[in-house]
Parts: sequence; structure tokens; C-alpha cells
Amino acid sequence: MVIVRHVLLFLLSGILLSACSPNEQSKDQSPQLRPVRTITVSLFHAGPVQEFPGVVDAANTAQLSFKVSGEVSKLLVKQGQEVKKGDVIAVLNDTDYKLSLEEAQASFDKANADFGRAEKLLKTGTISKADYDQLKLQFASAKNKLATAKNNLEYTTLHASFSGVVARTQIEQFEEVQAKQAIATLQDIKTVNVKVNVPESVMINVSKDVPKQVYAEFSAIEDQRFPLTFVEVSTKANEITNTYEVTLSMTPPTGYNILPGMTAKVFSSQVAVDKQAIYLPVKTVLKDQQGNYVWTVEAVGDNQGKIIKTPVTIGEMTQYGFQIINGVSAGEHVVSAGMSKVSDGQLVKFMGDEA
Repeated sequence: MVIVRHVLLFLLSGILLSACSPNEQSKDQSPQLRPVRTITVSLFHAGPVQEFPGVVDAANTAQLSFKVSGEVSKLLVKQGQEVKKGDVIAVLNDTDYKLSLEEAQASFDKANADFGRAEKLLKTGTISKADYDQLKLQFASAKNKLATAKNNLEYTTLHASFSGVVARTQIEQFEEVQAKQAIATLQDIKTVNVKVNVPESVMINVSKDVPKQVYAEFSAIEDQRFPLTFVEVSTKANEITNTYEVTLSMTPPTGYNILPGMTAKVFSSQVAVDKQAIYLPVKTVLKDQQGNYVWTVEAVGDNQGKIIKTPVTIGEMTQYGFQIINGVSAGEHVVSAGMSKVSDGQLVKFMGDEA
């Protein structure tokens, strides 16, 4: 009887444990929601898109050089180094220029003294007007030579003419250089220019009254566009290519090195305010037997969203992606990554749009 009682107690405890286990597990473990990345649907004003190859250039470029010749005693910068306006770039051996300044100072002091005495003698009539004029001319010449000697001594130090980056150094330390010889190339790349050559057939139809959306794309930076602003346009065609150079400007994005000489694709489209359209990246639009659709996310709580399969009608594929004729509206959130891992009605972790 004791054995039977123990067996019954063991079976009963097993039944109770199996009955309580699911409830306890459900309390202890909350479901882990999959995070999703989305983009917000927005209206886009765009007309026909035109594409041009572009080349990046610095907003300001200067070839720095000495105004006098001599031996470079100090080269204080390296290629790629950032400098501020007024920083010393290089220094020449100034021994000869100091000697010239001392000689010019001595000549000036003598000419100044002679001219001072001549002024007093002229008042007493003990010096002729011709001799006075000669001493006055010598004084003026000595004064000019002294100023030139001072300037030449100052010119032995080369300063940065603006804040920027030393793109290249063209000489080595202790090298003999001539006046006006390029020492370093200084570039301002806080803002950069993108230059494109526009053919005559396009240029002739350009209207200044029609606003445009212009942006650049770089092959090494995927799925990003950078807006450009107009700077200037050449009104004289290139004699060989018969194209007109258009200069556009942009601020380099944080985290990327957009440097002079890099290539870009420049896209331009006329803004048609009466033709608003929705465009979605090609990768976000899927297709099954029922047709095209996208996954949209509807917020249902704090940091939570519900996946909804949303049928869409698409138009032409453009540089902006698929044009969406109907199905989604501005302000809705469309899943932009991991579309194959979500399903209709699924709850997900929804933190907002991707950066």
C-alpha cells in the first residue's frame, strides 16, 4: 500500500507540473519582436530626368609661391594637412635678404641726413636748386629701396592665403626655388564644386524661369543623393567638345571624403509643382500572383508596429525608383529592408525611419 501511495503521489505531481509549466513559461518569456527599417512615403515634384557625368573640384584652389627666390630652409607642411589662414607653409634662407636690408637702411639714413641738410641750406641760399633736387631724388630712391628690402625679407616666409587643406607640395626642403615657382597647392574643401559639361542640344532648351532639382550620386555611396546648388555657367562653349561648363556646389556629407578629382553622376529634373508623384525604391516593391505590393507598418503601441500587405499600382521605373500610381499615401511607412522576413499581420519593433 505504501508503494502504491508513492506512485500515485509521483504521477499527481507530474500532472501538476505539466499543467503549470506553460503558464509559467509564458509569464517568464515575452515574445521578441523583429526590428524593421522603414522609409516615409513623401510627395516628390519631378519632371523628366537628365543625367550628366561630373567631376568634383575644390571650392577654392591656390598655387602658393614665394615672391622672391632662394633656398628653402623650412618646409612646414605635408600633403593632406589642414592649415588655417596665415599659417606658415615654408621659409627661405633669409641671410642675403637681411644683408640687403641693412645696406638699404644705411643708404636711406645717409640720404635722409643729406636731404635734411639740403633743406636748411636751401633756405639760406647756400645750395643751388639743382643740387637740392638731386639730393631729394636720392632720398626718394633710398626710401623706395628700403621699403623693397623690407618687403623682400618678409617674402621669405610663405603663409596660407586661406584656411584649407594642403593638396600637394611641389618642392623639397633645401631646394633652390625661383620667384613665382609653385611651392604647394592649397584647397578649400569645406564646400566642393561639381562641374558638368552640358551639350549644346540641352543648353539651348534650358529655361531660367523653370526651377530644377539637381543632385549628385557617387558610386561608392549607395542609395544616397546629395542636393546641389547652382554656382555659375560658362557662356562660351568648349571649342573641342562644344559643351558648356556648369558649376554646382555641395557640402560634403559627414563620414565621407568627397575630394577633388572624384567622379559623380549629376541628375537634373524640372520641378513640376502641378504634377506631384510618389516614388519608392525598386527594392521595396514586391510582386506575387495578385500583383505588386509593399509592406507598410502601422504603429500600434510604444515602439511596436503591425505589418500590412498593401497592394500598389506602379508606373514607370525612373532614377527615383518606381512611380506609385495608387496604394500608398504620403506619411505612410514602408519597409525598406528585410522584406522577405516579414508577413501580413506580424507585430514588429518599430523605432521610426532609417537614417
